[in-house]
Order: sequence, then structure tokens, then C-alpha cells
Amino acid sequence: MNSKEMMQQLGKGVIPPRIPFCPTIYEHAASLVHVTPSQMAKSPDLLVEGQLAAYETYRHDLITVGVDIYNVEAEALGCPMIFYENATLPSTNGIVINEASDLKNLRTPDPLKDGRMPMILEACERINEKVGNEVLVSGTIVGPFTLAAILRGFENFLMDLLYEEEFAEEQLRFASQVGLAFAKAYISKGIGIAINESWITPPLLSPSLFREKVLGFEKALIGNIKDSGLKSIALISGGNTTPIADSLVQTGTSLLMADANTDQKAYKQLCEKWGISLRASVESKLVESGDEAAMEAAVRKVVGNCAANGRFIFGCGVVSYNTAPENVLKLKSIVEKHNPYSKGSLA
Repeated sequence: MNSKEMMQQLGKGVIPPRIPFCPTIYEHAASLVHVTPSQMAKSPDLLVEGQLAAYETYRHDLITVGVDIYNVEAEALGCPMIFYENATLPSTNGIVINEASDLKNLRTPDPLKDGRMPMILEACERINEKVGNEVLVSGTIVGPFTLAAILRGFENFLMDLLYEEEFAEEQLRFASQVGLAFAKAYISKGIGIAINESWITPPLLSPSLFREKVLGFEKALIGNIKDSGLKSIALISGGNTTPIADSLVQTGTSLLMADANTDQKAYKQLCEKWGISLRASVESKLVESGDEAAMEAAVRKVVGNCAANGRFIFGCGVVSYNTAPENVLKLKSIVEKHNPYSKGSLA
């Protein structure tokens, strides 16, 4: 059973022979090929080279392609960008929705033509052609709340949610259309999808506002993606999402992430109840530090809280540009040492 087969079986509830190891590698891939994140973010060749270098180095169980993953759709919709000459991630520089008329003038971008969307799709396709027979390759889309907040400005959009509900719903509906269009393009090329929606995390957004005004759009987007042919979809929200975990499991997602600062044991119980896979993480700063004793303790805790009965993936936050490769390899070896599975069951 290779990595791809193992991950596919895990999604069906089959206990794997080992813990899947899935560090999140974006800008770190740029450091492996000695370029800046901004250089990689603008080059399909460097994206492919960096992600393949990471895979050759770590042999992780999921390749997720991207660099500045929260900027791609916004840039295609007209957000100005800043690209840097150092290790800083590219960033947006302004908003595109200042008033209601601006939204009416926006059109859903064409993922095959607009901004860097075609470049990301090309890189995914090339990586999948190279190693997709042995490891899952995934792209990313930005979730409806986060994309709407980027396009409008976070504080502006929160005010819309509170006082201009119809306008806020129009923005969420448009952001969902953008995400679905990008998702369909990935699906057409045989690429998996993760929805990145970290701006819903408390205290950025209150749990009550999420449940009352955003949750329905998350459900609808995931449902529409499934109707488009992809049955396994990850919903990724960083930070302490414990206060909204009981809502996230209702979205239709196939996988949720529990960061190091969440109640991972509670997440495990919820995910088991709903038949959802859990990606539980240690802090990426811990990996950057290289503190082996601290990594050992963190791995023990995560595995102890989350490994029972399978549907568990070991992750860490986004691996930094400056993290030494030997630290990631050290983390992987610790995870392998604490593998609790034997012949399809817990040892």
C-alpha cells in the first residue's frame, strides 16, 4: 500500500499501517530550492521544483501546492499585490470592494485565464503527473468568509455582517461562486481540494456570528463541490477553533484540522461521531526550534489524544521558510517511533 492508497483507505475508516505524516509546506519549499517565496509564487517551474524537492526530502503523505494561498483569488479579482525580495510572503495591498456598486462590477474570474490561478493549476497538474500515482496532490481555495473579508477589508465586512446583512450575504454568495469556479478547475484536472478558511477562527469572528451568518455558506460550497464530482474535501481553519468545532463538523467536510492550541481530544470525539478524518498538529515554531525533547512531548500528546480508531493524520502548522530540513525529518522520525498501529489495529 503506497501513500496515496493509504490516505484513500483512511478516508473510508480503514486503520492504516502507520500514522500519515502531513506537514504543511508552502514557503518552506522555496527555501529548499534556494529562492524567495515571491519568486516561487510567480513561477510554475519553481512551484513544481520546490514541491517535488520537498516530497523527495520528506516523503510526506500529502502534497498541497501553493505559496501565498490566501492571495490568489483576490489578486485575480483586482487586489494589488506586493512581492518581496526577502523571505516575506507576498501580500495584498488594498481592497476591491469599497461600496455596493464595486461588488456589482466584479465578475467571477476564469481560473484558466485570470491572475495566477492558471499557474497554480498548471503546477498542480505537472506535480500530479510526476508523483500522483504514489501520493495525493491537492490545491487550495479560499473559503467564502475569508475571501469576502479580504476583498472588502476585515473590519468593513464585519460591520456589513452586523448592519448590512443583505450586502454581506451578496458578498458571501459571490465569494462562494469564486471558490466553486476554482474548485471545478481543480477537479477537471484530477486534483484534490482544501478549503482554507482561517479568518472564521475566534476571536476574529464570534461563534454566534459564524453559526448564524456564515455556516450556511460553508455547507453550500462544500455541497456544490461534491456535486461537481469531488467527494473528499478538507476544511482547514487554523487557530483555536474549539468554540466552533461543533459547527464545523456539520459542514459536509471530510477532514478538519485541529491546531496545537485546540482541544484536540474534544475534536477527536466530534470527528469520530461524524465520521470525519482529523488532522491534528503540533506548532510549526516547535519544529523550527529543533528542540527534540519538546517535539517528543508534543508528538506523544497528539498521538495519545487522536490516534485511536484511525482517521487520524499527523500535521504541523505551516513549516516556515527558515526551518532546517533536518528538523522536519526529526519530527517525522519521532512520529514514526510513536506509531500505535499494528496490522490494522491499535497495538
